[in-house]
Amino acid sequence: MANRKQTITLGIALAVAVLAAVASAAWIAVLLFVLAAFLIAWSLEPKRTEAFVGRLPYGNYLLKALAKLDSMLSDRS
Repeated sequence: MANRKQTITLGIALAVAVLAAVASAAWIAVLLFVLAAFLIAWSLEPKRTEAFVGRLPYGNYLLKALAKLDSMLSDRS
């Protein structure tokens, strides 16, 4: 997994961007805020988060996207 600090930082930055955008498009803000919370949870408890995602419908596609995101974050360091 990418550096834990980088993933948390990305999640917090996304949350701040969402809070800035709340006034203009609420539904986009909610989706981005959920993504930010997910990134923070994934960084704190990666195995439990991946197990939860794996149980969701289309979880295998989401896990592939997580792997791709992880590789992109790992390349940044």
